[in-house]
Amino acid sequence: MKKLGFFSKKNAGVGLDLGSEWLKLVKIRPGKGDLVLESLARCPWQPGDLDNNSATAKKIAGLWSQLLLKEQVVASSMAGHAVIVKRVTFESDSLKTLPDTVHKDARQYIPFDINDVYLDFQVLGPGAKDNSYDVLLVASKKKVVQNLSEVIGQSGLSLSVIDVDSFAICNSFEHNYPELQEKPVYLLDIGGAQSVFCIYHKGQPVFLREVSFGGRVVTESLASILNLKRVEAERIKLGGKEDLDDKNAKAIADAVNKTFKNWCDELKRLIGFYQSSSSNVVPAESLYLSGGGALLGGLKDVFHRELNIDVQYHNPFRKIFVDRDLFQKEYLEEIGPQMVVPFGLALRAI
Repeated sequence: MKKLGFFSKKNAGVGLDLGSEWLKLVKIRPGKGDLVLESLARCPWQPGDLDNNSATAKKIAGLWSQLLLKEQVVASSMAGHAVIVKRVTFESDSLKTLPDTVHKDARQYIPFDINDVYLDFQVLGPGAKDNSYDVLLVASKKKVVQNLSEVIGQSGLSLSVIDVDSFAICNSFEHNYPELQEKPVYLLDIGGAQSVFCIYHKGQPVFLREVSFGGRVVTESLASILNLKRVEAERIKLGGKEDLDDKNAKAIADAVNKTFKNWCDELKRLIGFYQSSSSNVVPAESLYLSGGGALLGGLKDVFHRELNIDVQYHNPFRKIFVDRDLFQKEYLEEIGPQMVVPFGLALRAI
């Protein structure tokens, strides 16, 4: 699959992910036959960090200073309602005339004013009818692109690529799991406020959806049950709390399990929708989890039980060289799923 993304200026090896809960970075470089992991970092956003562009840029600049990074060019991405990704079939006389057709007819698939968005597309292959093409259509609001560029610029950096989270996830999977290219797999990246679900098959994302669940709802459940501030509840969510009485422990376990089951119900709905779209659909046998929400205790087991499918963590460092003197294996395994998007961005840039 051609690496997907918006506007490429020049190559870079740094992926910067401005998530809703964490700021994450991965730096890679080409080596002798392998990509090499050079640097990675994650830090949670503190209250006020995302209030305005200046505060966000200050946080990014502080991370650069702390890591002593010299690179000034990064790849970053967008997600959410400001980005629309759709698989669409366009009729066109030839590939040469297809771009004109896409830009002329795309407005019927975009819920924004066509003049307020940037359009990009990739041809996935021929359509079912003669002179038709299956296309992955991407549209993003111009003001969101400009805002991201402004934040990066205020931090002293510049953008080489503006990508989409779902493409970064697919690119990471393609690089790290080449033996699974011919089998359909489900990819789920669970963020703080929202998640990305993708069905990936034969080097292409054949189905993409952003879903409105994420790890933040677990934090809010903990805060409500334990009568805590959100910051403290987030800390307990990530590290646990040993001094809970039986009543609170059971209440938390029940609430979290209910949340996970609700997420599974949403995935079942999406999978059913996709499978009903064609008689030739082959169901996937595996689900690969990524994102900070994937690290929640017990989630993997609930997904395996509810979806009746093999569930694995998406490891972005599986097929690159990692110097064990610089990076602890246990730490990379612990945070790996959370670094899938920034790794995919760094890969996209290279």
